[in-house]
Amino acid sequence: MPVKMSLVKKSCLAAALLGAACAAALAADWAFAFKPVAAQMAIYSGGLGDPAAPTAQDAKVSFHMQGKAARDLFDRLGPDVKNECTTDPKVRVRMKERLQCIQYSNSDTSCYFGFDLKDGKSIGGSIC
Repeated sequence: MPVKMSLVKKSCLAAALLGAACAAALAADWAFAFKPVAAQMAIYSGGLGDPAAPTAQDAKVSFHMQGKAARDLFDRLGPDVKNECTTDPKVRVRMKERLQCIQYSNSDTSCYFGFDLKDGKSIGGSIC
């Protein structure tokens, strides 16, 4: 004997199928692609608070990224954290481990990160 579906069940099934189709369409539009980045870098030794010329024994790199790439990172880093560097309530900070992004305004976002060039380990890219 055939099973009859109620109108509510049919509507729920149709909505679920439509949602799955929309999700699949959105996923199909995304593709892994490198995008341009506006960034500067500085190679140094010592610490960020007292940098010196890089040496054969001690070399680090700090990156400062700006523009759309910085805004994209900022948007994906999760909630704001307490800003230890300024009391300006308009300045927003987001961090994960040693990646720090600061939004000074809607059109001015910077991200900082760095690496120790001797061992490749991630290090902070900025200090207050």
